[in-house]
Amino acid sequence: MKKLLLILLALMAVGVGYLGTQGLFRSVEVLQGEQGGFILLGKDHMGPYQEVGAVFAEFYELYPDGDFAGIYYDDPDEVPEDSLRAFVGIKVSASEGLGQIAKHPNMRLVTVDRRPSHYIDWEASMGSMVGMIIGTVKCYPALGEACEATGWSGEEVIAFEEYTDEGIRFVMQY
Repeated sequence: MKKLLLILLALMAVGVGYLGTQGLFRSVEVLQGEQGGFILLGKDHMGPYQEVGAVFAEFYELYPDGDFAGIYYDDPDEVPEDSLRAFVGIKVSASEGLGQIAKHPNMRLVTVDRRPSHYIDWEASMGSMVGMIIGTVKCYPALGEACEATGWSGEEVIAFEEYTDEGIRFVMQY
């Protein structure tokens, strides 16, 4: 019985240690400044935000070296899960995007204007799904609180995430 208890405690310690390396105990710092100012070549997604990963996987196969971003238009606390709107793509110039649309007519271009924003830089590699999930769970509530504190609200709210090898920039833009 003691061996089983020790094994369980050791497994729990390893699990907590792993979650700690993925950001479980990391604090978040909300920064404020202009973000955006890029064009995305991508596809729309309608439905649960948890399912948007399939679209990212599709783009990663086509453009493994691309600078990826995802736009999330709706507040999941206010919009039914099956009606959530997102857009997934890679950063491109206008001419690159038009050239790719000629090859892939099911894609479109979306401009993310440079506007005042709250944002958080979160260290997590693209391959670390656990780190990405922990980041999402920790960053969006902090961004929401910062936006409420500054009185930012309205119909033009978007959230977007920019993915790099160093991590994710979570952004709320008004």
